[in-house]
Amino acid sequence: MKIEIDGKLLHITEGSNERVNDYLDFINRLSRDPDNYTLTRYSKIDEQRIIEWSKSWGKSTIMILAYNGSIVVGFFQASRGRYFGPDRQFHVAEIAYAVDKEFRGKGLIYVLFNEAIKRLEGVKILTAWVDERNLRSGKLLIKLGFEEACKINDFMYSQIEKIFCNFIMYVGDVEIVKTKLKEELARKNYNVHEE
Repeated sequence: MKIEIDGKLLHITEGSNERVNDYLDFINRLSRDPDNYTLTRYSKIDEQRIIEWSKSWGKSTIMILAYNGSIVVGFFQASRGRYFGPDRQFHVAEIAYAVDKEFRGKGLIYVLFNEAIKRLEGVKILTAWVDERNLRSGKLLIKLGFEEACKINDFMYSQIEKIFCNFIMYVGDVEIVKTKLKEELARKNYNVHEE
């Protein structure tokens, strides 16, 4: 699928381990962004571990990538059974996402989220862990119908910042999230080009 955002035609596609280097380039760029709250904010990038993890893309992990030309400018991932395994929690998926600074606040995240959620057959519950300083992400999740489940102080140590960080866990019902996403996408009225 291709979508026009801010005058740029972006290609939205499912990630595969063949695209892992594009993803790595993106998160390496993100790691230099002070407004970034992906795991690269808390520790150095372990490229070999990410390459190994990419073998699960399209299986236990749904990975959606947004390309501007040949450069990844956003991703959305959803991993089933992250807490107690996919046998017991096939209906639960943990999500994570990031968008390049140039496309933040322009709705790309809704497009990525929507593409991922289409592929989460049988998932009923979505969870997300968000650094309490990441106000933008918290607002997004609340807007999409997630609820704050708990806050854990000193939940993650940032090796880069040398501090403990407080995290909030958000939980969302997939059907509510789908409805809210549909409303947001209709409001944005994007020019979509199906392939």
